[in-house]
Amino acid sequence: MSGFRFQAPFVAALAIACTLITPAMADEDGPPTPRDNSVNIQLQKELAVLHLKPDAASPACIDALRELHKTQDLLKKHAEEDQNPDLVVAQDILESDFETASERCAPDVRAMCEAPNPATDVVKTCEKIDSLPDQNERSAQ
Repeated sequence: MSGFRFQAPFVAALAIACTLITPAMADEDGPPTPRDNSVNIQLQKELAVLHLKPDAASPACIDALRELHKTQDLLKKHAEEDQNPDLVVAQDILESDFETASERCAPDVRAMCEAPNPATDVVKTCEKIDSLPDQNERSAQ
């Protein structure tokens, strides 16, 4: 359990990094954002909740965020190269990583939002989330 608590600062830093990197990726000079921007927006809302209590993030959520960050770095590298055929593949992977991160972090966010007597800031942040990916929806896919 102590190893998991050690990762709480990492989650906070990663959440902030994803928040800062993703809007920057919308610039024309930077690598493209995922084609399905709604997943990106959803993940940002989820990360806003987890940012309030980073130790609530599960290992699955943390791992998914790490993979997303790796893909963002890879895409940034490939975007700097002209005419790189791997860019389309990297964009597909990035889009998939956003979906995976959102799905893996959703149970942690749901637990925080549905907890009895949540803090006011948690309630306000949770209200901004339209819906969370359902585990049943993932199983059906």
